[in-house]
Amino acid sequence: MFMKNSLKLNWKIISGCGLSIILAGVAVVSMSFSRSTNEEAPAVPVRVSVAEPVAGISGLRYSANITPRRQVDLAFKVGGYVSEITSLPGPDGITRDVRAGDRVKQGMILAHLDVKDYAVRASQARASLEEARASLAMARKDYERNQSLVKGGYVAKSDFDRKQESLDVASARVDVALAQLDQANNQLADSVLKSPLDGVVVNRFVERGSLVASGTRAFVLVDLSAVKAVFGVPDSLLSSIKLGETLSVVVDALNHREFKGVVTAVSPSADSKSRVFDVEVTIQNSDRILKDGMIATVHVEGGNESDHLPAQSTGQPFVGITSVPLQSVVRPPDAPKGYMVFVIAEKNGRWYAQARRVELGDVVGRSVKVLQGIAPGERVITAGATIVHDGAILSIVP
Repeated sequence: MFMKNSLKLNWKIISGCGLSIILAGVAVVSMSFSRSTNEEAPAVPVRVSVAEPVAGISGLRYSANITPRRQVDLAFKVGGYVSEITSLPGPDGITRDVRAGDRVKQGMILAHLDVKDYAVRASQARASLEEARASLAMARKDYERNQSLVKGGYVAKSDFDRKQESLDVASARVDVALAQLDQANNQLADSVLKSPLDGVVVNRFVERGSLVASGTRAFVLVDLSAVKAVFGVPDSLLSSIKLGETLSVVVDALNHREFKGVVTAVSPSADSKSRVFDVEVTIQNSDRILKDGMIATVHVEGGNESDHLPAQSTGQPFVGITSVPLQSVVRPPDAPKGYMVFVIAEKNGRWYAQARRVELGDVVGRSVKVLQGIAPGERVITAGATIVHDGAILSIVP
């Protein structure tokens, strides 16, 4: 009996000790887990540099569309079958019909219609004219002869009046025949389609053997010797834009190349929907590097933050394009074709990384121009930019 009670007592002691040990272990694990979750991530050591302003550029930037100085839609004035399209040597040296991208000269023949019907009509009109002229000559002689007879009283006045009428009718028939011949010759000439300018073929809509009606569009030509950058501005900026002044135009597709253009037109009325005024900047394009449809950015001086556009333009003010070291530029994780720069921001006595999407300009030495996204004077991460993330705690090292 005593032995049984002793065993029960020992088991309770052992069990109590085991439970205490387990609970103590759980407490230790809980304390360790609590410390690991509350502990801050270590600060990332980085070096920083100040974004320097690029002098000489201020004001507002507006998005513009590049359009050709002239665009012509060529159409046939007469109908018929397309018998021939002018051939030109292609890039591979093989001759083929003129097509989009080919350069043409003013007066160059682009296409022919079958001229058989028009040639017959012209021949018929010439024959009719000759017949009308012969009748006129006979009527004139008859009139002159009766004119002397009526004076001598040998011909009645009424008969002479009929001769006068016959002469007038013959003369009118000659005029009609001349008009018909001119019309036939014009139709014959219109069966040949010529280029009215030195330009580039944008589109061709006809093929050999196709039947076209009068007014059918055959080619679209553009003159790219000069182009226009067209953009819209609000009425508050109109006073800052003068005809004849020079503006800077930057084309992103050409590695942010800058061109100088002259303001050649300002719309006298605003668009009914966007309420902006169209401005036209003409740029000389002798090397034809600027193409129809390219997007450009026009720099306008004298703007302020209120001068923004609701539609066509970004209207984003900038106080000076900045320059940052090349090593500070990284790729965003969600946009492999974009660019990003980390700036540093202070909060509660700690430094944090702040990601900024940027638009880059030209590379100058070991620096690159930042057209948008960074303000002059902000500090950007240079060494360590590839290992930090947005919101990372930083440790700035010299």
